[in-house]
Amino acid sequence: YKLNLYKYGLEELEGRNILSLAPEELDRLLIALGEDEISLNLPIPCTEENVKQLLALSTCRRCGKCCRPNPSNPGSPGIEAFEDEIKAMAVALQWNYEDIKRKTNPGSMTSLAFQIKDLGFTRWLPLPCPFYSQEHSACQAYRPRPVVCQVYPIIFTGDDTIMSIRLTCEYGRDITAAACR
Repeated sequence: YKLNLYKYGLEELEGRNILSLAPEELDRLLIALGEDEISLNLPIPCTEENVKQLLALSTCRRCGKCCRPNPSNPGSPGIEAFEDEIKAMAVALQWNYEDIKRKTNPGSMTSLAFQIKDLGFTRWLPLPCPFYSQEHSACQAYRPRPVVCQVYPIIFTGDDTIMSIRLTCEYGRDITAAACR
């Protein structure tokens, strides 16, 4: 995929290295990438320590963009979370897990983040996430929320040699800008 820089009035950035951009140029580029739902891959090994260091570069604004449908990506399957995580959230809220399960779609059997366990089954939570409160702009089960939510805007790609960062929110753009400096 190649971003159409002309679409965003960024044609002067054509062929330039992202690390050479001035802060305001980088901000404009990151906003454009976010609008096109593009995640930026950084050549940083995806380890628990590196994820924590990147997340500490900024603060989540609780905008809820990760929990709500993106109008420019209506085909998104939602949020892939491990069944155990969804069960823990249901228990924390005293919700019936089977009711939540009916709102989800089966996912896959996959390695857990940072190899906490060998394999786990996932399910796709629909968007908007049933655990997100629009009224309070917050997750109703914040403490037991899934790992994928805890590390957002970093997304797991299956390639441990890179970290992919979603740029659809200010948090993701801040982290990326700080990592590029």
